[in-house]
Amino acid sequence: MSIFAFAGNRLLYAIPVLLGVTLVVFLSLQLIPGDIALTLLGRMATEAQLEALRQRLGLDQPLILQYLRWLWHLLHGDIGNSVSQQLPVVQILLPKILNSLILMAGSLVIVLACGFGLSVISAPRFRSLTDKSVVALTLVLASLPVFWLGIVLLYFFGFKWKLFPISGMYNMIDPGGLGQLLHHMVLPAIATAASSIAVVTRVTRSRMLDVLGQPYILAARARGLSRRQIVLRHGVRNTLPTFASIGGLQIGYLFGGVIFTEIIFNWPGIGQLLFDAIMQRDVPVIQGCVLAVAIVFVLGNLVSDVVVHALDPKQR
Repeated sequence: MSIFAFAGNRLLYAIPVLLGVTLVVFLSLQLIPGDIALTLLGRMATEAQLEALRQRLGLDQPLILQYLRWLWHLLHGDIGNSVSQQLPVVQILLPKILNSLILMAGSLVIVLACGFGLSVISAPRFRSLTDKSVVALTLVLASLPVFWLGIVLLYFFGFKWKLFPISGMYNMIDPGGLGQLLHHMVLPAIATAASSIAVVTRVTRSRMLDVLGQPYILAARARGLSRRQIVLRHGVRNTLPTFASIGGLQIGYLFGGVIFTEIIFNWPGIGQLLFDAIMQRDVPVIQGCVLAVAIVFVLGNLVSDVVVHALDPKQR
């Protein structure tokens, strides 16, 4: 099967998943206590005004009709208007999604580089001091909560040693270019990437250990190939599909993880927007943020599957 046909099939499988996500998001937010009409009009509104607004918004209709109406508008790119800002949610959400994707991309680069590098270093030296040190490091990284690590990095590298900025994407007084953006991104990207580095390293290391134990590796050693040649020619090549698979799965996880990081580092992304929307009970914005995270997660899995299909000749 060609890559394009495989990608098309996977995209078709993703459609019912996304529909299920929209249903869960819609129904879960209906369970939030309170009255949307009362939130919009305020406590000074009369009962007649509240009832008129409920009829205009369709809140007096059965849930299934409300969901179908909401889904129809969603398919046309209309998530609704923000309760607090009185602007279309899409207009508010798009720049925030872009900022979060930038932070996620920086975190993903750190995850892939560190995860692959640590696994290549440790697997060929199984049970050595280097391997045990890498395993211990991954256990520590996997145990660190994102918010705690972010606060620690913020205190030492931002406040105490003043090596990196502590807030935002750019300097407020003199906004710069790419260099300034990367400088601001270092600490939040590291905080977001820490636990994913542990996952990618452990999975990739396990796969490489399996590869290095295969009979053709023993044959390569018998032919006189050095450990470096064996690792680069055979170990790395046959580990790439697993690495691509687990790395692709981190896309959605990292995009969801930046929510906590953005609040700590005041990064103007979807996490900060979601936090403010929850505080203000801005239901349309909450729905838009949750849907954005779900879509990125599904698309990340799709990209992962396509890359694995391209790298693994057995699947082709």
